[in-house]
Order: sequence, then structure tokens, then C-alpha cells
Amino acid sequence: MRPPVIKQDPLRTPLNEILGSEGDVRILRVLSSSSESIGRTAVARRAQLNPSGVRRSLDRLAKFGIVEIISSGRNMAVRLRDKHPLAEPLRSLFHAEQAAFDSIVGFARNAFSQQSLIADAIWLENPSSRSPGTVDVGVLASSESIDEAVRIIEEHFKSLEKGLAINFVVHGYTEADLLIEAVEQAARLENITLLAGWIPFLWRTEGGGPIQSHRDVDRQARAFAKKIAGYLTNDPSIIERALRWIDERLESADDRLVHALDEWRRILTELSIRQIQSLLREDSERADRLRQSLPFIEVLTEPERRELLREESR
Repeated sequence: MRPPVIKQDPLRTPLNEILGSEGDVRILRVLSSSSESIGRTAVARRAQLNPSGVRRSLDRLAKFGIVEIISSGRNMAVRLRDKHPLAEPLRSLFHAEQAAFDSIVGFARNAFSQQSLIADAIWLENPSSRSPGTVDVGVLASSESIDEAVRIIEEHFKSLEKGLAINFVVHGYTEADLLIEAVEQAARLENITLLAGWIPFLWRTEGGGPIQSHRDVDRQARAFAKKIAGYLTNDPSIIERALRWIDERLESADDRLVHALDEWRRILTELSIRQIQSLLREDSERADRLRQSLPFIEVLTEPERRELLREESR
């Protein structure tokens, strides 16, 4: 919508200015959550905004009297000005907003509390990936059960959709899917709301934090590949299992993944076991790229998989 041509009286319609931008709404949401003063840096962090922009917004909101500046300078501290007639209604509004979200999360968690066998994890994805009116739901399960898990979880959300006019879109992932798009998927998983299960180990760095860089991904993929190269010595059948998995996965893969899996199919059919092991351990750009789409995670035996995950989580 274009900016309105006709101006309205700010005395009669102060919310036009007070809630005039998403940044202002985020700031007021943070301040409404506490009766104590909060430092400007903390406000910026909680609102996920640039600190310099927050300073300008706080100065403007203070002019309207809805925000009170307690101390200025580098350690600027502010709070919602309780004497303003709109302060308490704003607190109530943001409280209702949080309560609505909590009810959705509570419904989902209750629905899935008895569904531990459906999936390894269920979560609401990072809101940056959502379109208006849509909530993306992530589901982690094995390749054998992912389709059934997605179907069941979609059914659980249908009753909630009717009451909220929200479209829940369920996305199914296997461990192999997550590993293939490591950096991109890590951003989606960084601020998820976990509904059931556990956060995938694939998205934790050595320090326990989420993967945030290609360096994190390369380190983890090298560890997987080195271990898998060792498994191939004693169990060459892993290659045949991987080829079958590739054929099944290609049926629903997007163009980028199709290219990666086709390359792995050629490698597994044309190279010897010794050559494949060498490639898995190789220090080169090509090897780094190939390690981001390892077609082995889903085809390891259960003891092999547990050993791999146990060593990586140490």
C-alpha cells in the first residue's frame, strides 16, 4: 500500500506513529515484557534489530511519551512509560499475542506427546522461511517412515487450521536430507520451536552451538566421510545400499539434489572401493563439495549409525 496522502491528527490517532513500523512494534514488544528498564543493546538483541536503528526509534518513541529514557549515552536504558494511557493496553495486546502462540505450541506438544514413534523430531521452523498466513512445520524421520510421519502430522494440524485461519505446511526431512544442505538448513533450524523429539545432532558444532558456516559443515562432513571410508573396508555392501537409496531419493529430489546424486551414482558405479575411500578422505574442493551430499547416512546399519552419531556428538 502506498503511504496515505491525507494525514491524520496524531492526538486522535497516536497508534499510527507508535506502531508505524515493524521495528517500533518489536521494540515495544520487548519493553512490554518487563516493568524494569532495559539497556539499548539488550533491546536490540531481543528485538533482533540493528542497535543504531534502535537508538533512533527509541528517541522517536520517547518524543511520543510511550517510552521513557532512564539513562542516556553508551549505556542508554529505557522502559515503557506506564503513565502513558496506551501503556497498559499495549502490554495486554502483546500478552494476548504470546498467549495465542503458546496455545498453538501447547496444542501441538500435547498432540505429539504420545507420538514418539512417528518421528525423531517435530518443530516449527524459523519464521524467516514462512510466507504470510503460513507456518512451516519440520519433521525428522527415517527414510522408511518419513512419508507416513508427514501424513499423520498433517492430520493433527488440520483441526488447528480451521480455528486459526493458518495454513500449516509440513516438510519431511531425513538425516541425509539435512546433511546435504547443511549451511542453508542450519539457518532454518537455529531459531526453531521444538514440539517433540530432539534437535538433530547434525546441527551442533564442537562447542554445542548451531552450525553457522561452511567451515563447520566441512569439519563435520570430513568426520563422517572418514568413518564411512573405514566401514567400506569391512562391508562393501554399503555401496550397493547407497545406490539403491540414490535411486529412491531421485524420485522426489529437486534439480540441485538430482545433480549431486547423479554424480555420486557415477562415482559408486565406476570407481573401485579403494578409489572411493581415497575420495572420501581427499583434501580437495571437489571432495569437500561431494561430502556435502554423502549418500551413506541412511543406509548404514543401526550399529554403524549409532557408532557414527556417538563419535560425532562427543
